[in-house]
Amino acid sequence: MVSSINTSGISVGSDGKVKISGLSSSIDSQAIIDAAVTARRIPAVKLESKITANQDLISAYGELKTLASSVTTALDQLRGSNSFLSDNVFRKKSVSGSTLATDTAPATHVPSDISSLINVTVQNSAQNASHTITIQQLAKAHQLRSDSFSSTGTALATLGATTGDFDINGVTINLDGDDTLVDLRGKINAANAGVTATIVSADASTHYLVITSDDTGLANTVDFAGGNAISDSLGLTNLGAVKNELVAAKDAIVDVDGITGITRSSNDIDDVIEGVTLSLLKAEVDTEINLKVEPDLVSIKGAVVDLVTAYNDVRTFYDDQRTTADRNGDGAVGDSEFGPLARDNVLRQMVDKLGQFAAGEVSGNTDGYRSLSQLGITVTSDYKLQLDDAVFDAKLIGDVDSVRALFGFEFTSSDARLNYLGRTDATQSGTYYVNIGGTDVDGNITSANIQTAAVVGNGGADDGSLTVSAKQAYATNGTAAEGLNLFFNGTGSLGAVDDIAITISRGLADSFYDYFNDITKLSGTVDTRVQELGDTNAKYQEDIDKIDVRIETYRQTMELKFVRMETALAQLESLKQSLSSYFDASNSSNN
Repeated sequence: MVSSINTSGISVGSDGKVKISGLSSSIDSQAIIDAAVTARRIPAVKLESKITANQDLISAYGELKTLASSVTTALDQLRGSNSFLSDNVFRKKSVSGSTLATDTAPATHVPSDISSLINVTVQNSAQNASHTITIQQLAKAHQLRSDSFSSTGTALATLGATTGDFDINGVTINLDGDDTLVDLRGKINAANAGVTATIVSADASTHYLVITSDDTGLANTVDFAGGNAISDSLGLTNLGAVKNELVAAKDAIVDVDGITGITRSSNDIDDVIEGVTLSLLKAEVDTEINLKVEPDLVSIKGAVVDLVTAYNDVRTFYDDQRTTADRNGDGAVGDSEFGPLARDNVLRQMVDKLGQFAAGEVSGNTDGYRSLSQLGITVTSDYKLQLDDAVFDAKLIGDVDSVRALFGFEFTSSDARLNYLGRTDATQSGTYYVNIGGTDVDGNITSANIQTAAVVGNGGADDGSLTVSAKQAYATNGTAAEGLNLFFNGTGSLGAVDDIAITISRGLADSFYDYFNDITKLSGTVDTRVQELGDTNAKYQEDIDKIDVRIETYRQTMELKFVRMETALAQLESLKQSLSSYFDASNSSNN
């Protein structure tokens, strides 16, 4: 009988897995199992390599999207109006100014610097124009004081004041027998009467209650109608009239562009020149302020610089992706160590588009403003853009409208009733003729068409070139104006309106914006590609997990077989030893 089995070659590791040393068989069973498992896991390893490569692509796409978004943003700044309601960098305005003596000023008068007289801000709606302003008078807030009181902490009733109710600007204030000057100040400020009360102390026994209107102008004169017995006892009024006036309420008075005596209650005036806010600082009647509202050339150039920088950053990224480098960190540069996007179609097409942009031309634009190179923006030997500041500045100052036309979208209409609402990337530059068949009683278009030549569509019959909806008309697919959205603001019951000439010019920024926006927008080309890679990696991981489950089952089966083998060999070894002992004992007894 086998009395014992040697299982010292079988153990359980810290990972819970059986370890077989091969003590009985002298076979390295664990190495055999590990090698078999490794061989069976090769498909999973290949999938893991694919996941890593896709993750590198996803990371590279993220960097590319950031760079391309900068291009999109710069193009958006420069492309101009995509809607007659939208803003763009060419609509931004700046204001500059200077001062000089008026014609009637004394010969000795020296005008103050403009910064001490006025602050001016402009909105994009301001018209490019020059303005002359003279500040005759600043608006002032009404200010008055009480009689003096010997203490701020003693009840005013004991200092001679009459208790009871009085009104400030129609708001009732109650002075009771225990109220001090400090208490009265608090009650007035808490009453929201349009005034602010403070205490001014001339010395330790001379204290005044000072009341100041919260707003400037004559309309905000402090009104004490009501309870004058109390306000008289405080020295705020005398028989109901203000007793101690410190500053009289005044309106601001300015002369603007030869129109004299313009009055406003505030020193901040935003309704005299459309889109311009004048913040008056000091009146100086003998000084004329000259303002000039014009396009914000600094912002325009800044947008162009942003575009050049964004363009060059994409080119740098492209060159890096296509250049070998030590990307695996092994200290050597392999022949295949390119960037993840070295052969990527999205990146290559983007760079091709940038090249087309750099070489693009707006043939109908003013001579000298038809291409980037004519503005001093040239392509260098490494295919990047270079801005010549002197050339560009001269072009921008010389004809900002032509610079705008080179980059942006332009729309003109021969009829003020026909306006532009929008377009698509398919809309082509050109001159078109819109014919309106008429309007119904509500002013809605009954029919319309759009032609590339005059007279052709007279009468405005529906020929399929425009789809009308209420007061809007959309150029249909297949026409040169495809995607153009127009708005006709005609009155009701109109007859036919023929040959409204419209001109569309799409500058370089406008022409290329849609492409880059489609790449970088939410759920755009890059996002879609990243999503596809993520979905692929998720599927790869599912396959890996399935392989690993099968491999673990395989490992356990193999280990069990080897355990059984080692156990059987151990039993045989034990039996051998027992038999050997038996025969040795028998031989000894026979001797």
